[in-house]
Amino acid sequence: MTELARLITSPKSLLVFETVARHGSFTRAAKDFNISQPSISRNIALLEQDIGQPLFVRGASGARLTDAGRVLYAATSEGLGRISEAVETLRAQTGATGNEVVLSLSNAFVTNWLGARLAAMSEQFPQAVLRFDLVAGTRKSVAGEVDLATLITEAGPDDIVLAPEVIVPVCSPEYLASHGGMLPEDPARLRAGHTFLHLSDHPRTIWDPVLGKNAMARGEAVWHGFSDYAAIIQAATDGTGIALGWLNVVAGSLRSGRLVPAWQGRWIETGRVIRLQSTRPGPMRPMAREIARWLCDRMAEDLDAVASLGAGPEILRQSAADCVIQDRYSVE
Repeated sequence: MTELARLITSPKSLLVFETVARHGSFTRAAKDFNISQPSISRNIALLEQDIGQPLFVRGASGARLTDAGRVLYAATSEGLGRISEAVETLRAQTGATGNEVVLSLSNAFVTNWLGARLAAMSEQFPQAVLRFDLVAGTRKSVAGEVDLATLITEAGPDDIVLAPEVIVPVCSPEYLASHGGMLPEDPARLRAGHTFLHLSDHPRTIWDPVLGKNAMARGEAVWHGFSDYAAIIQAATDGTGIALGWLNVVAGSLRSGRLVPAWQGRWIETGRVIRLQSTRPGPMRPMAREIARWLCDRMAEDLDAVASLGAGPEILRQSAADCVIQDRYSVE
């Protein structure tokens, strides 16, 4: 079989032809394609040149198919119909729709930060069909094709940055009050009776910048291990103990007061960022890009609000600025 690309100059001319033939009108076809009628006429003329025969008889009542046009219309309508059926079948198999946006996010981020904003997000994007692919522990890479995923990486010039990676030890106000209202600035002075909530994906040394290198060797505290970071933040909110709070997860809780810094001066800035990325081929889809912008704007508002409370102001104000600057640089 001869390849169609060798017979037809532009495949688009076949789509235009089928639409004109179906409507019997160049004008209605132009409206369907949102282009001018002369452009429709040029496409048909190009196709007639490729075939070597006229396809329409133009008249005051519209466009009427010639014998050659009827042969071609029978073939194109059948072929395009089968293609449409195949696309609908494949979409049904995968659950994909043109408005579906797949978000691959940490369970903790959705539970503790995004969940409270889902209603506002749905109101902002009423046409979006959101599908969440949640990750329980530490993510090393993003599997499959998704519209938006979070990943902790070194910052790049073209990244969409949700937030810089800032870690702060957090606990509930009730936990802090039950231990005297303020933990000692020197971790070596920590007394027995404290409980630490640790993500088992990480080595215990991740606590060193907060507690010092010898804190764990003293054996004065209780350590609970979790494989799901969302459970850690829930336990900290419930007053069970002290957790390491990744700012992109706990910013909303710090802003509302459900969580407070266990130590005011022990914020850890790693130099890495929480990046929003798409793993689909080609440019990020417009709807995903707008949702990414919306997420960055909401995160920047939270970081700025936390900074205004006086907790880690220098780090947080710069973090809020980075969210907005990087987002605008990346997605506009």
